[in-house]
Amino acid sequence: MLLATMAMSTLAFFTLAVVASELQDEFGISKFELGLLGAINTLIGGAFAPKAGQLSDRIGGRNAMAATLALSGASAVLIALAQSYAMLLVGMAVAGLPQGFGNPAANKAIATGINPTLRGIITGVKQSGVQLAVFVSGFLMPWISNEYGWRTGIWLVAGVSFASLLGMGFVTETTYPGETPSGSREGGNGRLPLFVTQVAIFGFLLGIVGGGLGRFLPLFAEEAVGFSPEAAGRVFGLQGLIAIPCRLISGVALDRGVPARKMLVAMGVAGAVSIIMILLANGGSPNYLWIGTVVGGMSLGSWNTAANLSMIRQKQNAGQATGRLMLGFLIGLTVGGPAVGWSIDAFGYNPAWIASAVLALIGAAVVSVNRGPETDSVT
Repeated sequence: MLLATMAMSTLAFFTLAVVASELQDEFGISKFELGLLGAINTLIGGAFAPKAGQLSDRIGGRNAMAATLALSGASAVLIALAQSYAMLLVGMAVAGLPQGFGNPAANKAIATGINPTLRGIITGVKQSGVQLAVFVSGFLMPWISNEYGWRTGIWLVAGVSFASLLGMGFVTETTYPGETPSGSREGGNGRLPLFVTQVAIFGFLLGIVGGGLGRFLPLFAEEAVGFSPEAAGRVFGLQGLIAIPCRLISGVALDRGVPARKMLVAMGVAGAVSIIMILLANGGSPNYLWIGTVVGGMSLGSWNTAANLSMIRQKQNAGQATGRLMLGFLIGLTVGGPAVGWSIDAFGYNPAWIASAVLALIGAAVVSVNRGPETDSVT
């Protein structure tokens, strides 16, 4: 259910990225307006995330996960029914609520119900739900859209969300011995270490990078590298496929004592390398795009496990800490989509990719500064 919650909370966002060319044709929108669809989604999600964190600490992970799935299904229905660009914007805005709710809800459930020695791998499984959504979007949505129309794919998102909500009825929330029960009125003490803010800044910068790549990598593959829409979808889906085992492996490594800080630094640097490879595909060999996609799945697609486990380790404050992380990350996504779209419209792809690589390196530098513990000793 952790996997399903994360997948369904983000699936509409990724699905619309894959059918970007169809949306441009049907609604007559520019790349900036296309980026705005993702921006409104992540803006609402980012603004809601701190409150979602507080709610998750208060009502418990299971109930918060159920609310996330209900909101995911409802927003998908609104998107599927959209007959104008304005209605599409409204649907994506509503989809921002589960976008902001998913991580705080799931992290709270892990923080209170999972053995500490297994939280890394369980977080990797949970975070793989996002990449599962990327994979499904990239590999299935182009075919569904071509055969039955893009709206059919969105209706399927709604159906699976509501089916997953029914599945929550078979889940009983547990509390690991020694932990404060999820939803306990004892709650957290609100004190968060500096490391949480550092990771939130890292998330903001990597969110800008992800906002650009997530919105425009399929279009880049079509327009700059000459791929077909189906091949461009496979590029997008491959990054998600690669990231799934990488998130699991990083979770195991974290359980075995690899510091989250060092892992985040390494992934920021590797993310910059992946963007440089993608940049070289513009006017060069398409092989650079595939290499960049693979390295990106290992880094830009996988850093979330270490970041979220760092929030889970705040224990009683896991929801609030995750809310702060998601505020940074989703606001980054909000900025990244339209900013990269505007840059591409005005200057082409290269400047946007260069700036993205620089931001990934800055993120690595920010989180590398070690000034205090990674968790509050009280929690």
